[in-house]
Amino acid sequence: MGLHYFAIALSIFLLLYHQLTTWLPLFPWNDVEKYSRKELFLEASINGLLMSVGVACLASGNSGFLHFYPLVYYPLLFVGECVDWWIPFFSPSFANARKIWDYESHFSRTLKLIPHRPGKRTPDANHTVLHILTIATIVVVYMERLG
Repeated sequence: MGLHYFAIALSIFLLLYHQLTTWLPLFPWNDVEKYSRKELFLEASINGLLMSVGVACLASGNSGFLHFYPLVYYPLLFVGECVDWWIPFFSPSFANARKIWDYESHFSRTLKLIPHRPGKRTPDANHTVLHILTIATIVVVYMERLG
């Protein structure tokens, strides 16, 4: 499989993983039961649309908008993931200043790959895998687009 098709396949896998783990209750992998249908719909539709545009750009061509969207979008997605999960993990003061959701009620019972301490916003296994997939997608997209 060429790098181009691998980039498309990886971006599709990232999209499908995100959508499945947003909609399907897979406790203890996720705890989507804590969210309202409106919250799930917004999460799935906004990220699904943005990720789908990335897939479409990779599949459609390599000029203009089609070339640059994946190069800009996937790193911005990862920045958002870091702001939500990794910066609060490494900086308790940042976590306290940025309380966008109730971590304890939404994620404290989910499976962790990193040891969890009560009161510390620790990325759960589901999001850790999502972030690894995002990093892999960034690397492959950059290799495909700039290589």
